[in-house]
Amino acid sequence: MSASDWIHEFDDIRPYTDDELLKVLRRITRNRWLVSGVRRMRLPGCPGFLKPVVNEFIKLDLWRTLRRIDSVDTFQRRIIVDRVLSYIFRKTSDGITWSGMEKLERRGAYLFMSNHRDIVLDSAVLNFALAHSDLDIAEIAFGDNLLANEFVSDLIRVNRSFVVYRNLPVREQAKAAYKLSKYIRLTRSEGNSVWIAQREGRAKDGNDTTNPSIIKMLFMEPRRGGMKFDEFIGQFPIVPVAVSYEFDPCDRFKAREVYRRRESGSYEKRKSEDLISMYTGLKGEKGRIHLSIGDPVRSGGDARSVALEIDAQIHRLYRLWPSNYIAHDLLTGGDTWSDRYSPDELRAFKARFRTESAGVQRVAYEIYANALINQMKAGKR
Repeated sequence: MSASDWIHEFDDIRPYTDDELLKVLRRITRNRWLVSGVRRMRLPGCPGFLKPVVNEFIKLDLWRTLRRIDSVDTFQRRIIVDRVLSYIFRKTSDGITWSGMEKLERRGAYLFMSNHRDIVLDSAVLNFALAHSDLDIAEIAFGDNLLANEFVSDLIRVNRSFVVYRNLPVREQAKAAYKLSKYIRLTRSEGNSVWIAQREGRAKDGNDTTNPSIIKMLFMEPRRGGMKFDEFIGQFPIVPVAVSYEFDPCDRFKAREVYRRRESGSYEKRKSEDLISMYTGLKGEKGRIHLSIGDPVRSGGDARSVALEIDAQIHRLYRLWPSNYIAHDLLTGGDTWSDRYSPDELRAFKARFRTESAGVQRVAYEIYANALINQMKAGKR
């Protein structure tokens, strides 16, 4: 079965195709938010009376560049990877590295499952590393709660992302999960790799754990076709991925949320909170970034055992930074890991949370320390 035979069954969730690309790019170049953002980046001191004229020139320039793009893959590599992500990592990080790419075959179709720390960047770091390793870029699972408007939806779906519907009524949620399971199987059968987070929401407490329900969802469609779980996991192995940020730009947001949940038992998310977190994650300082590719999980008796193996690999693969060691020592009140950081790094880390309450500070230290704690439990140290 070719992609053209089944792709329209998934029109509401799938990424845009090459045939749809130019129409979508034309729509994107006319968006006032994008145009004003490019203007501020290129001409931050532009006088107000010139802005309308400059905006029109920017629209023409954007379209002149994008109309030459003939495929989604070319758009991702030339625009997203070479320009957008390279700019973001150059401006907001102290460098990005990766390891384990030698485990992947050039034309392999993989199901990457990573820890989830940042709404946008976790998958972006993977695709940046894949592109620079001359490997195929993966399709990305993206929650429908982030599709704030047509512009955001266009940017996400033109960047080879498919939509995951959440918070539906029970019966509709089951249908959506089955459809998603079927889509992932079919797109992989076409030779496409897929990235999905190990859990629905970010690990706001820094505790990277896999929700077995994600694996059960992946198994839904093969199971209906009569496949046994061990056969499924053997034919569709999951590749664990650990993404490590030296600093999380959203760490204070996360610490406040976790603290409030502990104190009051609930937390009401603001309507724009996810968009603010997306923006902060992209723009904020991240220090060093490292991505580690694990070994494909090819066996397991059930979803829980596979989830535990994914967790163990992610915990062992996670690249620890001075921030993780400092946070552990601050929590315990000792200096066990003082040889892993300098006095200046200690002062800078403490200053990061100096305006927060003692309770929020402690949660922030836990967020960073949990990666080290989990690695010790996994037996690496």
